[in-house]
Amino acid sequence: MAQSAKDFLKSEVNRKLSEATAITAKAEEEGRSLDPEEHKQVEEILAEVGGLKGRLQDFENNEKLQDNIDRLRGPWNVPAEIAQSQAKSIGEAFTKSEAFQALKAGNLGGKWTTGPVELPWDFKATMTTTASPVVQPQVSGGILPLLAQPLRIANLLMDGTTDSNTVRYVQETTATNAAAATAEGALKPESTLILNQVDEPVRKIATFLPVADEMLEDVAQLQSYLNGRLSIFVQQAEEAQIYGGSGVAPQLLGLTGRTGVQTQAKGTDSVPDAIFKAMTKVRNTFLEPDGIVMHPADWEEVRLAKDANQQYYGGGPFTGAYGVNGIASDSLWGKPVVVTTAATQNTALVGAFRTAAQLFRRNTLSVEASNSHSDFFAKNLTAIRAEQRLALAVYRPAAFCTVTGV
Repeated sequence: MAQSAKDFLKSEVNRKLSEATAITAKAEEEGRSLDPEEHKQVEEILAEVGGLKGRLQDFENNEKLQDNIDRLRGPWNVPAEIAQSQAKSIGEAFTKSEAFQALKAGNLGGKWTTGPVELPWDFKATMTTTASPVVQPQVSGGILPLLAQPLRIANLLMDGTTDSNTVRYVQETTATNAAAATAEGALKPESTLILNQVDEPVRKIATFLPVADEMLEDVAQLQSYLNGRLSIFVQQAEEAQIYGGSGVAPQLLGLTGRTGVQTQAKGTDSVPDAIFKAMTKVRNTFLEPDGIVMHPADWEEVRLAKDANQQYYGGGPFTGAYGVNGIASDSLWGKPVVVTTAATQNTALVGAFRTAAQLFRRNTLSVEASNSHSDFFAKNLTAIRAEQRLALAVYRPAAFCTVTGV
C-alpha cells in the first residue's frame, strides 16, 4: 500500500511539472511573457510539487527505518564499529555500538553503564518523520508515548559544527544601499554597513527515560524506543529553543527574541495579506524569505478558509486548490509553512531562514544507558540519557519578521 502511494506521488510530481512546462512553453511559442493568470498557475503548481516532494521524503524515511529494523532481526555477526558506521538511525547506531554490544554479551548483573555513545546527527530527518511502535505495557513500566509532531524549524536553517563552547560571528545590524547613478567627477554616494560582533554560547539540551531491563534484551524494541521517543523529546526541546529561547542560561536565544527582528501587525488585513506584507519587509533587507512558521491552531484557520461558494482557498481534503487535481500542500505564497506547537499562538514568523541564520552543533547526539540512577538497580530499570550541545547564530535579525494578531 505504501509503495503504491509512493508511486502515485511520483506520478503526480511528473504530471504537475508537465503542466507547468506546457504553460511556459505555450507563452514561449507565442513570443510573449507569462500573463498574470499563467504566472499564478505556475506558482500554484510549483507549490503543490513542493508539498508532494515532502510526502515522498516521508515515505523514503519510513522505508529506511524499516530496513534498519529488518537487518537487526538477523545474526549479530558484523563488527560493532562497522555496523554502527553503516547505521541509518539513532536507535540502530546505539544498539550496534561497541559499548552496547559488550553490554548485551554480559548478564546485566550489578551496576553498569554503557558510557557515552556519540551518534551522527545525520539521522535527524529520519527521526522526526517516523512514527515508532508503542512500547508494550508489560515492558514499558507505565510509559505511555504520545504521537509526536514533525520538527522542521531546524531543517530550514543552515547546518554548522563547532569545536568551541562559544560561536563568535559578525552580525549585520544596518545596511543602507546608497548606490546611484553618478556624474563624472562628482562625489560618490556613501553606503552604510554596520556590523556587530556577537558571541553565542553553546547550550545543552538533555533528557533521560527509564526502560525495563527486559527491553534491553529485545534489540528491535529498544531501537524503536530510542527512535520514537528519546530523540524526539530532545528535538522537541530544540524546536522550542530555536523559536523562542529566552537567552537566559541555560537557554538559547531564539529567533523571535532577537533585537532587530521586524514586526508586522495583522490589523484589519487577512492573515495571508499580513504575512505577505511581512515577506515584503524581509525582502527589503535584500534577502528572499524562504519559510513561514505557525502554530497549528493559527494554520488551521488559514487552511480551512473558504470562499462564498464554500470552496477551500488552499484546496479541499482530497484535491488541490479550487478543485484542481492533485494533493494540497502546506504552503502560503509559494513558501513552505512549518506547523509546530513550539510557535506562539496568534503569531506567525516569516524569515530568510537558510541565508540569515545557522545552527551550530558542538557534538552529535550522545546516548548513554545505566542502571545506577536512583533505585533503578533494585527495580530492574535502566535509564537511557540523550543530550546534545548547540548554538544558534542569526546573521541578520531584520531578515525575520513576526506577524502579530494572527
